[in-house]
Amino acid sequence: LHRFDAASVGAGANPHLPPVYRRGDGALLGVTPLGGTATSGAWYQLRDAQTNEYQADVFAEAGGLGLRTGLVVDSQGLAYVGSTPFLGAPGMFRWAAAGVPSSALTSALPDGSEGAFKPRGLFVVDANDNVYFGGGSGRAGNGLFRLDAAGALTWLVDFQLPEYVQGEGNNTVFLKGQYPVALAVDDDAGMLYGINVRHQSAGAGDPSAVPEGDETAGTLFSVDLSQAVGAGATPVTVLRTFAKNAEGEIIGTDSGQQALVRDGEWLYGTTTLIVWRYHLGDENSFTVLHRFGEGEGEDGETPWGPLVRAEDGHVYGTTRRTSADGAGALYRIRLGAAEDRADDAYELLHLFDVESDGAFPNGLSAGPVNDGIQTLYGATNAGGAPGDTVSSSSATGNGTVYALDVVPPVAANMDIQAQPTTLTEGESTTLTWSVSGADQCVGEGEWGGNKALQGSETLTPDVAGEFTYTLTCVDGDSETVSASSTVTVNVSGS
Repeated sequence: LHRFDAASVGAGANPHLPPVYRRGDGALLGVTPLGGTATSGAWYQLRDAQTNEYQADVFAEAGGLGLRTGLVVDSQGLAYVGSTPFLGAPGMFRWAAAGVPSSALTSALPDGSEGAFKPRGLFVVDANDNVYFGGGSGRAGNGLFRLDAAGALTWLVDFQLPEYVQGEGNNTVFLKGQYPVALAVDDDAGMLYGINVRHQSAGAGDPSAVPEGDETAGTLFSVDLSQAVGAGATPVTVLRTFAKNAEGEIIGTDSGQQALVRDGEWLYGTTTLIVWRYHLGDENSFTVLHRFGEGEGEDGETPWGPLVRAEDGHVYGTTRRTSADGAGALYRIRLGAAEDRADDAYELLHLFDVESDGAFPNGLSAGPVNDGIQTLYGATNAGGAPGDTVSSSSATGNGTVYALDVVPPVAANMDIQAQPTTLTEGESTTLTWSVSGADQCVGEGEWGGNKALQGSETLTPDVAGEFTYTLTCVDGDSETVSASSTVTVNVSGS
């Protein structure tokens, strides 16, 4: 959709995360840490992805070399983004349609939260347009915040409360994790879930929860929002501690970005090494779905950026590199139909080409469904122009914005009818059926064999009794679906 050109001041360059879609005006909204002035980033929008109308400008208010958080859009079409710059003060910004980003805060920071107010990672917005985000840096302060629609900020969790910390200085271990870098909300249950990093510390999580000789590398946690209070005192529950060597790390800085997405009672997420799954309410359900780079052939490597649960019912994500030092990969977790999700499966969908696609993809965001097709949006951090190259450690070029079309499955519609449904021995019934949204149909039992998507057959049962004729097909999601019709045959003369 767009190839960044750093030659123009304020045009944007080298995005850290993908843009988001605003339904009201159909605009894609994004930010870049570079491509503003010499030390500042830029904001950009694509008004119409079909005509590639591009608008961008310097985002000086966000400071220098910041703008590495994700964006979210609330129900009113207001976008939110944060910045923790190397040069300048941290900030949260609100972006209205037909406007430019401006400060989202309407009051001073909560007392004592100054060290933690350094927005990081991927935000989430709830049904009441509250925006939740993490913030922090090393041992200087780590917290979870809520920004309401009026611009009031609440410091929900202080991850440096004395009871959450062991040791001091370089030996400090944060038992609940440090700052959140990806969040998911369940509005119906009033629950918030997140993953916390380990950053410049001796550990993040419960040391007793990882294998002997391994290190704690972040946590999966939950917050009951009905217990939310200010001053960092909201209770937090650790659901899982990640083991650095066995499972990988949770990162949310300029050197990486892990993700979390919810599908009903299931959470899916990434570390630096794996894609994983967790069933809420079952502490023993943590499952490694795929370990990148360990199979035969080229695979994705280093998961980076937001995951999307698309309208086709599956989870999509990207990796920054490939196992052959390539420009990155697009993958899918195909969600299974089994009750325990044991049939979830990893699929490698695309390997990025540095010149035509861009290099170092950094996640995806959900777009609209039009004419039965959903569009997902992504960005790459580099590449995207003829002559761009990728090496084992870097890539040239300024990056791209791209789109991916996903076809949601069409619900199978099956109809099978017998006429008449009550017979006497020696009489016949006619089965009539029609199928849409599925194929590979077969009849079962005495009516066995391959069947067309529509048709009719006349059958004459040879004995009295009850006969059920079942048609089984395969739908667009590769699941079996069936429909039946029952006929009753009475004894002659009864």
